[in-house]
This record gives sequence, structure tokens and C-alpha cells, in this order.
Amino acid sequence: MVYFFDMKHKRFGIALIHALSAIFLLLSVSICSAAEKVYVLAAPYPTVTDSISTTQLRRFWKGFLYNISFDELVMTPDTLNDLIDLLGPLSGRSPVRLMQADSLLQTAWEEESTWAVIPFEQLDPRWKVIAIEGISPYSLNFDPENYVLSFPLPDGVPSNYDPEKLTTLTLTGTTAMARNLAYHIETDGLLVPVENIAATLAASDITHISNEASFTPECPPGDPLRREARFCSSPSYFALLDAVGADVVELTGNHNLDWGYDPFLFSLDLYEKAGMKVYGGGLTQEEAQAPLLIEHHGNRIALLGCNAIGPDGIWATDEHPGAASCDLQKMAEQIRELKADGWLPVVTFQHLEYTWYDVPPVQSHDFLEIAREAAPVIVSGSQAHIPQGMTFVGDTFIHYGLGNLLFDQMTDVERTSFFDRHYFYDGRYLGNQLETIILENYSRPRFLTPEEREAFLNLIFNTCSWQETFPEKQ
Repeated sequence: MVYFFDMKHKRFGIALIHALSAIFLLLSVSICSAAEKVYVLAAPYPTVTDSISTTQLRRFWKGFLYNISFDELVMTPDTLNDLIDLLGPLSGRSPVRLMQADSLLQTAWEEESTWAVIPFEQLDPRWKVIAIEGISPYSLNFDPENYVLSFPLPDGVPSNYDPEKLTTLTLTGTTAMARNLAYHIETDGLLVPVENIAATLAASDITHISNEASFTPECPPGDPLRREARFCSSPSYFALLDAVGADVVELTGNHNLDWGYDPFLFSLDLYEKAGMKVYGGGLTQEEAQAPLLIEHHGNRIALLGCNAIGPDGIWATDEHPGAASCDLQKMAEQIRELKADGWLPVVTFQHLEYTWYDVPPVQSHDFLEIAREAAPVIVSGSQAHIPQGMTFVGDTFIHYGLGNLLFDQMTDVERTSFFDRHYFYDGRYLGNQLETIILENYSRPRFLTPEEREAFLNLIFNTCSWQETFPEKQ
């Protein structure tokens, strides 16, 4: 079955949405200026810098080469001509190199401190989009008119940036509203745990939650002294999923049957009534292993998930519900069929858990195998309580583990986490933006400060291997 996501469910009434859209369209026609061609400042993906200032860019353009994060810009001749119109004449001292579009990415990766300027629609997942004054086409509520790399086009020429062709999908790590987190939900306030992150999560067109604790009215109250790894959540905690705008719930977790089948079935009913779709688990093995198909703004996204580690009793069978077991051969066949039909496959794994950032071969094997055999656009690990690194197999993006989204673990290595906002445009996967958070008081994540984020990204990128990023070179 294909689900069409036109807007966040639950957030507004359908009639109000249509009315506001009509008003906005009329105003847009009357007041908008001509279309613009949007360019992007791009760096190799494992770049720590997130943003530069307009002043820094303009000074580089004029030949002042200090206090800047890159040493050279590469671009095509057409891009250079448009940038001269935008930024003025290029200084002869500015290291700008011209080349064909298909050489820019590999050149930047191979030559230290070389960045590029490219048209928005030519983005590739192996690029990192660098914001200017904190603004880029990956910004929430991006407006080309407020962006320095927007080039005005003649009347009648369409823009290369059309928000009606754009879809954002946010993938998150482990959620288990139990133990210390449950205690703080009940004592601090129901929505306090998500008040720092809810707006950003809810802003995505499709927000994913990997929930590992089934809801049940029989769940005992939260108790910070209860250390057993047997999880459940009070139905009242469902409000947190609403608050973060959850659209899709992954059911690959190995704790969803901790309190038996009835809470799992009760949770499925809650998700259905709330309009949330599920995958990676279900009433039977066939249902659990089936892809979830979502179409939004013309982008056709297929979500598949599985649990590689068990134990055996948590996997769905023909007789009882549970998580999808991993059958990599079957999954690879599904991915190839989906791609042939125009879908963009996204795979999420529930896999082995480790106590350090490095990814051991026994974990990376399955991630790499499915990427090499079937080339989904994304492979993401939902299991990790500790953030792990990422890599590419060609242009398939792999993130081995995002860490916790909503859980209670407070050791130094468990507190920091990712959630990844992925961008799809006009039937292609363009890339992603890494959001970084840290847990406070066993219950309340907040975004990292710029200084914390720089140190965290350096730490994670230093664990990564990029040797298959350009497999055609091997």
C-alpha cells in the first residue's frame, strides 16, 4: 500500500490547510519576484564547518584569503559567470578552478580544503551543504530571496529550487520511554523531555521514531530504581510522539514484546488511530518484512527495516506478531524491485549494540553487504545507544548508529546522539544534515552548542572510513 503524505497529520485541520494554501498562492503570484537559480556552497561530507559568513565569502572572492575554512573553490564556467554577476569581478588572487561538473565531487574529496559551488539540483549525498550566515537550501523554511547564492532568472525561466518537489525525512535513533525517563515524564511534566527538540523534529515532512517500548495501560509507574531491561510505556506518553510530529514508527526493537503480545497489539491500534504508519514489525512475518511506501511531493520513498540479533522470541512469525527478522537476500531483492519501479529505498537496522563509538566488523558487515548488493539510498542503524560513524558505498549513505533520541542513559559516551534530516528532490536523494543533541537529567535532550558540536563531529568523523566512497576508482 502507498501512503501519500501531503502535510503533517494532526497539526492542522485539512480545511484550514487548504484555505491557507490558497491564500498563500494568491499572495505569492501577486508579490513574488522572478524565479531564482539557487547555488550551494558544498564541501566533502566529513567537513566539520557548518557555516561561513557572507563577509568571508566576499573577501575570498576579492582575494583576501585569511580566516576562511577552505583554500580553493572549484566550479563550472557557467557557475562562475553567474557568481560574477552576484558577487562582482573575481580577483586574480582568488584560487578558483574551473572544470566539468562531473569532476567537482571527486576533486574536492581528493584535494584538501577544496570546496565547490554547484547548482542545488546537482547535489549528491557525498557533499556537505555549507550554510552562509546560517542559511542554506537545507535550512528549515528556506527562502531563496534571503540567500546570497540565489541568481535571478529571466521571466519565464523556472527555478531549480521548487519546494513542491522537496521532501524531508528525519530518521532518529532509539526511543524507549521507560525507567528514568518515565519517572521524569511523570514528575517534571509530560512534554518537558521534548521541549528543546520537538519543533525541529516536527518540521520534517516525514518524522521517523524507532520506538522500543510498547504502550499498555498495565505499565507500572516510572521508577528510577527499576534497573531491569523490561520496558513498557504508559499510554499517556503517546503525547510525546504527537509533540515531535511522528509520522512513521519503526518496530524492529527487541523490547516491544517485553510485556507480551497484547501491549504490542494495543500499540499498533494507537498508531493506526493517530494516523502513524509502521514498518519493520507487524502481525506476521510477511507484514513485518513488507516495505512501507510513502509518496510525497512526487518523491517515492520505501522504508524497510529488520532486526538482525533477536532473541528468537521477538521476531514475527506466521503465528504471532513481532519484529521483522533480517533476511538480507530477500531484502536485496525487494530493494532492486523497488528501485526498478521508481522507489527510493531506505533501510534501517536493529543490530548489535556496543559500548564505544567504533563500528566493529560484525556490525558493519550487514550494513555494507546490503549497500554493495542492492544500493539503497540510505542505510541507518536504529539500535545504537552510542552514536557511531558513517560512510558511503558509492552514493549510498550509511550511518551505523544514531544513538538515543528519547531514553535515560547518561554516561559520557551515551549522552550525545544524532538525528539525521534527509532531503529528497524531484525523485532523487540529495543528502542530509546531521542534527546533534545531548541528554540532560536522564530525560531531556538539547542541541549541542557550536563548540560541543565541533568537538563531537571531529570525534565521530575520526572513527570513519571512506574507502568505498568512489568504488569506481578501486
